[in-house]
Amino acid sequence: MSAALPPALRAGIEALAGRFPGRALAEASQRLSADYRAGRGTRFIHAVDTAAYATARLPATYAAVAAALAEASLRTAFTPASVLDLGCGPGTASWAALEAFPDVGSVRLVDSHAGMIGLGQDLARQGPPALRDAGWRQAGIPAALAGAEPADLVIASYALNELDGSELDRVAAAMLSRSTGLVIVVEPGTKAGFAVIGRVRSALIAAGARLLAPCPSNGACPVSAPDWCHFSVRLPRLRAHRAAKGADVPFEDEPFAYLVAARPEIAGSPADARILRPPRATRAGTDFALCTPAGATPIHVPARDRERTRLTRRLGWGDAFLTCTTGN
Repeated sequence: MSAALPPALRAGIEALAGRFPGRALAEASQRLSADYRAGRGTRFIHAVDTAAYATARLPATYAAVAAALAEASLRTAFTPASVLDLGCGPGTASWAALEAFPDVGSVRLVDSHAGMIGLGQDLARQGPPALRDAGWRQAGIPAALAGAEPADLVIASYALNELDGSELDRVAAAMLSRSTGLVIVVEPGTKAGFAVIGRVRSALIAAGARLLAPCPSNGACPVSAPDWCHFSVRLPRLRAHRAAKGADVPFEDEPFAYLVAARPEIAGSPADARILRPPRATRAGTDFALCTPAGATPIHVPARDRERTRLTRRLGWGDAFLTCTTGN
């Protein structure tokens, strides 16, 4: 699945950005970036702030969610027909879900911010039928889950970091209880984002979920401080984003952390192992840092072993790693 935005969504964002002077959009984008880097909640005081969000942050969020959904589609044949999008913002995860699973016919979206819902509804008018006909609700995530109808896919992207620990445990368990298939959580690829993922991971396992990605099993997470588990996805920058940032580089890299979990009755196959960081290649061979069911495992693939080198040479950070290629 591509990290590039669907054409209709891209056109909608470019049109929205065009409503504001370039300088105002650039200043709003700078404020947004400062809040994001500092871990502060995003503030939407003026209409230009939501436009800046759509230009600067929505594409990166979309790319991260798309990567998680692509992994989900590899790990299970289950195809959701309904989506519950929690902390939906402008519906970014739902756009990605409809790209990954075109047969989705029902989408429900929840967010506490009226401006984000308004932006999402505006963008959805040019989207696929399931988004044009979607149900939107202004509410917090815990309140929304309390009375939510079940959905095949329950997803929360860049949303659970605003909850405290005990509330996060309850929300994770409730997400699984409201899902008839999959639960997907995506957070920033920071230490704080991974802390959220770690807490959600424990709560989902305790509630009976089976992890499909990125973890190769439900075993104890081998990643501990000061390290953290995260990955990266590269996405093309919108023309308006490049103008707002004064950037010449046509792409950006978004670090993210994620989980794909399934109800126990859903068939699925986690990866044998997962590459935890960029492989290190030398003339002697390539070193991989792997997460395996037995814990963190370093693997060296010698350059002289041509068959194993052939099998692993295209593998990168975040990819699945087959145990048959690890050797003795």
